[in-house]
Amino acid sequence: MMPFANQKTLMLTGPLLLLSLTVSAETLTLDQSIELALKNHPTVISARGNVKTANAGVWNAAGNFLPRVSASGSVSETNSYNPIKENKGYSLGASANLTLFNGGQNIFNYLGAKAGKLYSKNMSEMTQQDLILEVKRRYFNYLAAIKTKEMREESVKQGEEGLKLAESKFEVGSASKSDVLKAKVQYGLDRISFIDAENAIENARSYLTWLIGLDINSNADFSPTYTTKEYTGVESDALNFGLSNYPGLLAAENSLSQAKNTVKSAWGKFLPTVSASLSKSYSNHFWHQVKEFNNDDGSWTIGTTVSLPIFENFSRKYTLSSAKANLNNARASFYYEKNNVSRIIKEAYRNMNRAKEMLVVASETEASAREDMSLTQEKYNLGAATILELLDSRVSLIRAQNDKIQSEFDYNIAVATLENAMGVR
Repeated sequence: MMPFANQKTLMLTGPLLLLSLTVSAETLTLDQSIELALKNHPTVISARGNVKTANAGVWNAAGNFLPRVSASGSVSETNSYNPIKENKGYSLGASANLTLFNGGQNIFNYLGAKAGKLYSKNMSEMTQQDLILEVKRRYFNYLAAIKTKEMREESVKQGEEGLKLAESKFEVGSASKSDVLKAKVQYGLDRISFIDAENAIENARSYLTWLIGLDINSNADFSPTYTTKEYTGVESDALNFGLSNYPGLLAAENSLSQAKNTVKSAWGKFLPTVSASLSKSYSNHFWHQVKEFNNDDGSWTIGTTVSLPIFENFSRKYTLSSAKANLNNARASFYYEKNNVSRIIKEAYRNMNRAKEMLVVASETEASAREDMSLTQEKYNLGAATILELLDSRVSLIRAQNDKIQSEFDYNIAVATLENAMGVR
């Protein structure tokens, strides 16, 4: 059982609750979004097609162990003019040819084809996992955009209240015209930020809808509820699991196995080939006798052939040299891919831990900024703080809220990245 656990459920309330109630059509969860992407995305469809092609290659290689069977029929006519005479001949036949030994080429080609099929399957799995990570990234970006809009809506309300308060204080002479203008400017900026947040939601929704293969003009929307995951294991656990399960590394291992078998098959070209053949034919001057398959008209042929190529214009040398070069490339690729997986997992693990701590700090900072904002607001109401101090405290709160939203996004992505590096869906 993997050490990934559910940490907490993020619920976006307030205006978002109203949003979720007014959604017509379908509201998709993250799992549903991933399922649609894996069904519709062209890169996944193409990768699955490669698996089918590789599977056909295995059947093709296996077919070399079976005899080749063929049937034949012929009609001949001979004319002689001195004396005038016409002879016709009819024949039917069937033959089978089986390669008994060809230096092990059939065996190694079959093993190589099986390794190639596993390579395609693991590459297909890696394609799917990379797509899953991208869907998660876009989904979390959508959730962050929704929370940002909620936060910006709160800022607009605060800005409006601040402007009304500044105007009322100005009317009674306890605030200057400058205070009113500053509050008005801040209120305008808050409204523009709210519009930007609305646009960000629509852009995020459109991209995610496109990514999973739905019409962006549809009413499809995405659930604002997500259960945050956390990794409870240690770094060594992540490394051991990733080195055994990451599909990219498994594909590199399959490619190495395929290259080894290709070299062995190339060596087989230097060895003799032994084949056996069996055929039977029927021939006669009259078609009706041939089609009766009379034993008097039939003949059996059984043969064994041994052939050894002496010189083939260096083609065997070229094939072997090329196979050896590919084997060296595959070895190097496997070594570097193994090191790369370890590097990615270590980096993802460190980033996840940092993101987790940052989320804690961001939550505390947001709570502190909200308290400062409340105190400054009370002081301003009592005339003990200036409009600049009030606006500064509001800006600090907005910044802290943005940092918290970004920290939640970063942590979710860090966990998803670690899952991807480990080969976990």
